[in-house]
Amino acid sequence: MVIDDERTVLQALNLLLEMWGYRVVTAESEGEAVDRLSAAGETPHAILADYRLREGRTGVEAIDRIRAEAGAEVPGVIITGDTSTDGLRDARARGLTVLQKPVLPPHLQAVLTKVLRERPAGTA
Repeated sequence: MVIDDERTVLQALNLLLEMWGYRVVTAESEGEAVDRLSAAGETPHAILADYRLREGRTGVEAIDRIRAEAGAEVPGVIITGDTSTDGLRDARARGLTVLQKPVLPPHLQAVLTKVLRERPAGTA
């Protein structure tokens, strides 16, 4: 699952992840992400989310909601250009990996591989 309110970023991440062999569900908002996952009837293996989303929401809140809906601790990665320490500290406290923009593809791939390998039992 990839959530980013900038369509060009969302499309680029989708293309990159598909090139790496992942099946990707994308959304531009928290609500759209929940709707798409519900329609697919699946729990994501991992969630990549931008920190700042539409309507004053954050990627942390989106990941929390998806985890609650799925009933599983789905691994989450926050990708951000934000440098505010409170929000990023909160993300880390919730077990999320935080990557600062710009993120180079090899680094993203390594982080994604790591979080997928370490995901808790019972997640898809």
